[in-house]
Amino acid sequence: MTQSQIISRTFRFVYNLPSDFIEEIWSDSPILAEHLKAKFKGFCKSEGYASANAILKFFSSLDESNSEKFCSYASTWIQEH
Repeated sequence: MTQSQIISRTFRFVYNLPSDFIEEIWSDSPILAEHLKAKFKGFCKSEGYASANAILKFFSSLDESNSEKFCSYASTWIQEH
């Protein structure tokens, strides 16, 4: 994949974020998933639903291990779409 394709697909991911991404990423930890859904919903309320800012703020709020989980999911999605 070229750099241009990676960047294009990354933007496609940000603007077409699967609605169940939190449940998929943190399926092994339902309590954490609920906490993160509430956090994401708060960002959506303040930044606007379907706002790229909401997902960027959500990602920035994750700790290192959860950032890695999110990045792994995003990378797989980007490669498949």
